[in-house]
Amino acid sequence: MTIIEREKQIIRIKEASFQSELDEELEKHLHEQVVEAVQATIEAALVEEVEVEREKLDPKPRRSGYFKRTLDTLYGRIKQLAVPKLRCHNKDRDWKILERYQRSLGRLLDFAGYLYVMGLSLRDLQEALYFLLGAVLSRSAINRVTLKVQNRMETHQQSALDDTPPILIIDGVWVDIQYTLDEFKLDQAGHQRQCRQVQERVILVAMAVWPDGSYHILHYQIAETESEQT
Repeated sequence: MTIIEREKQIIRIKEASFQSELDEELEKHLHEQVVEAVQATIEAALVEEVEVEREKLDPKPRRSGYFKRTLDTLYGRIKQLAVPKLRCHNKDRDWKILERYQRSLGRLLDFAGYLYVMGLSLRDLQEALYFLLGAVLSRSAINRVTLKVQNRMETHQQSALDDTPPILIIDGVWVDIQYTLDEFKLDQAGHQRQCRQVQERVILVAMAVWPDGSYHILHYQIAETESEQT
């Protein structure tokens, strides 16, 4: 087979491929997972913050349920964020993790949630949250937060399907993932910045397909490179 014939064959395969649909579905799924991870992190952290506040009050007020509010993140809107309440002193509280009228969250927590969904270890997530919330919560409180996030994510990922898909497609999608390094450098303004490195990784994806044309991402996992395996 000549080079021209090989190129035509590759183009024909790409035109008939479902790769674009897989990319779009995976991106949508990852965004939903990130928003869920960020929501679980914030809600667990707010509960810990309330407990810290209760310890400062005498007598200690009881918890009084939650109120719902919206919060915009980098990857989507949290429509029903559960914010814990006390029976009293709510208006006098000095909110730290989430200011009373704050409607959007910084990119750092979104970025930490994104890395966790994409394969960041639980211990690395704890370290990232300690960098973000260490001024408010103790390390043990942050550890409890990350465990709640892990339990919530695992429960969602292991939920059963309503019916068995007749078609299961396994494929890989190449993505660029930005990792932070334990190195720092000075930018042009003289500020110290943490170094980052972009690595090309493949995400192994399992997609379930039904006869009506609907499909759903069942599982994804970042594959290790050959250098990491050795």
